[in-house]
Amino acid sequence: MVVSAKERILNAAQARLLTGGPTSLVLDAIASDAGVSKGGLLYHFPSKDDLIGGLCDRMLASFDERLTAACDADPNPNGAWTRAYLDSTVTGDGKPADDSAQLMAGLLASLGRDSEHLEVIRRRFAGWHEKLEQDGIDPTRASIVRLAADGLWLSALLGLPQLAPEIGQKILATLRSMTHDTT
Repeated sequence: MVVSAKERILNAAQARLLTGGPTSLVLDAIASDAGVSKGGLLYHFPSKDDLIGGLCDRMLASFDERLTAACDADPNPNGAWTRAYLDSTVTGDGKPADDSAQLMAGLLASLGRDSEHLEVIRRRFAGWHEKLEQDGIDPTRASIVRLAADGLWLSALLGLPQLAPEIGQKILATLRSMTHDTT
């Protein structure tokens, strides 16, 4: 499979962000890692802000794809979106499902408080929450599941103490059971 220059640039930027944090997002270094010239990088991403936006867009699109696939694969439509959100956010023992928490930490540090990219992230989260409220289960229960999943994910983002695996498993089992209760 041939990887486009744009994808190689995003891969290189993401790898640098995950290993070195926001200060490692140096355009010359990213271009070198991606095997393109700096001009080639700037062709696809005219500024560092555009590159950060590209990373945000890709991360959000990937999460949307996981959510949709998990929801579509669920044989029970009631609560399917909520279960998909839970499973796409955290693992069975309460850890982040992927490196998105670490990636988001780097992106947030790079974005600043008033970034238009941050507004895109807020709107996407709002859209996911609206789907939870229309998921065929009690909206309060769906919201509790989302907030708990987000809390576990944010704990990893902030580097807070993580749950012991056995506690995480019990919490996830309880949250999952809440997605089946329609009362």
